[in-house]
Amino acid sequence: MKKQDLINTFNELESQINQFSLLLLEQSKQVPFTAHVFQLPSVIKGEENNEIEQISVQTLVGHDAIRETVKLVNLLFLQNKPDEVSNKAAIRLPGVICIQTNLQTYRNFNSLILKINELKMHIKAIVTQVDEPHRFEFIRDSLHGLLTLNTYRTLSSLIDVDTINFGWANKKVINKVTKEAMLDRLQASLESGRCPLHLPKEHWRLQLENEIRLIDSLPYNAVLKTQRPVKVQPIARVWDKEQQKQTQFACATPLFVFALEKAVAEIKVGERPDYHANNIAIRNRPRAKAVELLIPRLNLYIER
Repeated sequence: MKKQDLINTFNELESQINQFSLLLLEQSKQVPFTAHVFQLPSVIKGEENNEIEQISVQTLVGHDAIRETVKLVNLLFLQNKPDEVSNKAAIRLPGVICIQTNLQTYRNFNSLILKINELKMHIKAIVTQVDEPHRFEFIRDSLHGLLTLNTYRTLSSLIDVDTINFGWANKKVINKVTKEAMLDRLQASLESGRCPLHLPKEHWRLQLENEIRLIDSLPYNAVLKTQRPVKVQPIARVWDKEQQKQTQFACATPLFVFALEKAVAEIKVGERPDYHANNIAIRNRPRAKAVELLIPRLNLYIER
């Protein structure tokens, strides 16, 4: 039942994305628009965990930017990207597409974006309802080669904003987890029988058993947390003069900005600077509690 639901939802998603792409290409030939996207270097297989010290940005504008945006929005399968590019790293194309629209055309765009995002969230909900140890097999059996990061990534749209500027963000994803939940996760991995390709099966089984013993030996009230570093992320900062409000967006896919009452030329778009790790200023970082690393492969820590 879940498999068929996933396939049906995905087929509808492809149809809606196709309609959105055709409308975007059509309107870019008929109405004033500005488009700026920033190509980032591809992450090559085997280099996913390399420290990132610098990212050089290549800017595309106009119809070239529209074409690259359409290509990314439609990139939903591993088979459609270069073989040397990592399957584990997100494919990102930050930027912005600003289009002059009348009210009816905006409604057409907005309806498609809302439907696309609804379908993407439904697909994510279907997949995440499957127990984590079985998700890979579920996706492979249902939609072989699905790029989940691209499939889940929603589209962002805005109206008549004033300026869009770009930057970079570094952060960690920190989640608390209970002792019982971690034991359940490790036990499920042990019982699944699946093993990483680079490890002998017996070695993997012994490693899991040792990790289970380690977690089981902790006090019942131990504070555990996963603390996963996230690679530097492209962001957009959008200023709305009327509301006197700046909003920050994750910007792995271009923002879509619709000019209804403004002229496209009135919407100011900044450049994206290259990323240099030494130039990132860290402000107001809260003081973290002391933690000790327990299981490196899971980025699992315990508060001390």
